[in-house]
Amino acid sequence: QVAASPAPVYALVRFAPDARMADITALLDSYQASIVEGAKGGLFKLQLGDRQLSKAEADGLIGRLAREKIVSLAVAAQ
Repeated sequence: QVAASPAPVYALVRFAPDARMADITALLDSYQASIVEGAKGGLFKLQLGDRQLSKAEADGLIGRLAREKIVSLAVAAQ
């Protein structure tokens, strides 16, 4: 069997209304994240890093992201 290629972790994120672009950029840098889809209903799809994480690691990362002061919502995405 061929091993599946590692799938990065994705999250749907809504930023706080008062989030500044500089703050968003700094947050993306700190999570090694990139925006892969933008602003559907105010949600951005982010790719967090480029390596596969265990479910527990991914949940922890998304939980940490959800607690950031400029983030009003962060949930796992496919």
